[in-house]
Amino acid sequence: MGRQAFLLVRRETAAKFASLWFWLVASALCLMAYVYGSGFAQTFETESVLVTADPLAGLNMLVVAFLGLVLGLRLAGGLSWEREHHTLEVLLVGPVSSSVVVLAKYLAELVVLAVLVAVYCFYIVAAQPLGAGVTGAGDFAAILANGLFVLPVMAMGLAVSAMTGSVRMAVLIYLALVALLAAYEVGLGLLRALPAETMSLFSLYLQALLEAGAPLFHALSPVAGIAFLAERLVTQEAPSVPQSLGVIALTAGLALLSCYIARRKGA
Repeated sequence: MGRQAFLLVRRETAAKFASLWFWLVASALCLMAYVYGSGFAQTFETESVLVTADPLAGLNMLVVAFLGLVLGLRLAGGLSWEREHHTLEVLLVGPVSSSVVVLAKYLAELVVLAVLVAVYCFYIVAAQPLGAGVTGAGDFAAILANGLFVLPVMAMGLAVSAMTGSVRMAVLIYLALVALLAAYEVGLGLLRALPAETMSLFSLYLQALLEAGAPLFHALSPVAGIAFLAERLVTQEAPSVPQSLGVIALTAGLALLSCYIARRKGA
C-alpha cells in the first residue's frame, strides 16, 4: 500500500511541476518579492528612521497565505476533476483505496508547497530585492512556522473536492467558504479596532456575539490560521504550542473527513 501511495504522489507532483500553472505561481512569488523589495527600498531612502526586526515579515505572510489559498483551490478541483473525467474509477479498480488516493493528493500539494517556498527563498537570497545584505538565511526561519498555519485551508479544499462531482461546483464552494470565513475574521478584527466610545449599540452587540463564538470558531475555522498570521504583523506574537497543535489537529481532522467522504461517495 505504501508503494502505491508513493507512486501516486510521484505521479501527481510530476504532473504539477510540468504544468504551466506551477511556473506561473513561481513567477508570481518572485514578482511579489520584487514589488515588496522596491517599496522597502524607497521607504528606506525617504524615511529618516526605518526600524524593523524582520523586514520579511509582511512578505512572508503574504507569500504563505497566497500559496495556502491557491493550493487549497487546486486541491478543491483535484478529486472532483478525477471524478468528472472518470479517471478516479480507474484508480479505485486497482489495489488502491480511496483513502490512499485522497491522502496522495494532499501529500503532493505539500511537496509543491515546499518547492514553491524554496523557489521564493532562493529568489530572495539570489536577487536581494530588499537590498544587498538586508536579508540572510536566518530570516527564513519564520516562513517555516508560517507554513503550518495554511495547512488547514488546503485540507478544506481537499474535503470540498471529496464531496463534489464537478470542478466548477468544487471551486464555487471553496471560494464561498473562504469568503464567508474570512468575512468573520475581518469583521471581528475591525470591531476590535474601534474605540468602544465611538461604537453604536448594534456594533457593541455584534462584537459581543462574534467574541462569544470566537474560541470555537477559531478552533474549527481553516481560515483562522491565516488571520493569525496577519494579526502577528501587528502584535509580533509568536505562535504558541497549543495553537500549533490545534492547527495540526484541525488539518488531520479535515484529512480524515475527506477520506471518509470519498469512501462513502466512491467514484
